[in-house]
Amino acid sequence: MVARRYFLIVNLIAGQGRCKRTFPSVRARLDRLHVDYDLHYTNEPHEATDVARMGIEAGFTHIVAMGGDGTINEVANGMVGADVTLAVIPAGKGNDFVRMLEIPPDPLDAVNLLLGGTERRIDLGRVANAHHFVNGLGIGIDAQVARDVLRMERIRGAAAYIYAAVKEVFRFPAFPVRLQFEDHVEELTCISLGVANGRYAGGGFKLAPRADVADGALDIVAIGDFPRLVRLVRLPQARAGTHLRLSQVRYRQASSVVISSQARLVAHLDGEPFALPRDAFSVEVVPDALRVLVPA
Repeated sequence: MVARRYFLIVNLIAGQGRCKRTFPSVRARLDRLHVDYDLHYTNEPHEATDVARMGIEAGFTHIVAMGGDGTINEVANGMVGADVTLAVIPAGKGNDFVRMLEIPPDPLDAVNLLLGGTERRIDLGRVANAHHFVNGLGIGIDAQVARDVLRMERIRGAAAYIYAAVKEVFRFPAFPVRLQFEDHVEELTCISLGVANGRYAGGGFKLAPRADVADGALDIVAIGDFPRLVRLVRLPQARAGTHLRLSQVRYRQASSVVISSQARLVAHLDGEPFALPRDAFSVEVVPDALRVLVPA
């Protein structure tokens, strides 16, 4: 049996400083448990992808992402195709990925998974045959909410996402979008379009309540427009995952979809701002693409 070697990739600015405050305690617990690890602090956007590849080349068996969903996204993009396992120590604002996999939200509890967790294969999504995601691609109001949250300093966690969502329901404009599936084409006007691998987005909004990270499919959720005050009423339904029964919501599962629009779309990938191609682009599932440590 190959001895486990852990490579920690730590984003100290994640969670508006939560990671920086928590890491000394995490490191102390790792040392008490006699975990064999090395670590790297990230300093630049997208650095974690290259660092993950460095850890793989150095022979580490487990790449550990400490940060938020954006950090996990970057690390996962560096792990695709490699025979290594992802572990997560959550320290971000939204933490939607760990919520989906029932990984403990407390960083110190999550450390215990390094020695006591079990491995699970999950799917990834891929945009334009290049960029992978663990949770989902969001277009529209939820993407604008993610951008608003990144600019917040005083409000943190789920409260930041709820505050930003309430603000955007009154001002975000609807946009046209064309969805091309294998069997048909849909042309819609939306305030939100999500292509989901996991159930959660935006710090706990259950936007794709039927999603499963290991079912070999993506869940496409298109939310049509509502009057401003009606949007506010519908917001709690989107958080609870009860919005699918609304006539303005289209929901389907597919292995791929081609998206295009005459409008300039605002998007996020796993909670981080993402620049979409200006022309039509594909989003597809990559089955069994990543091995992750989860609770036994």
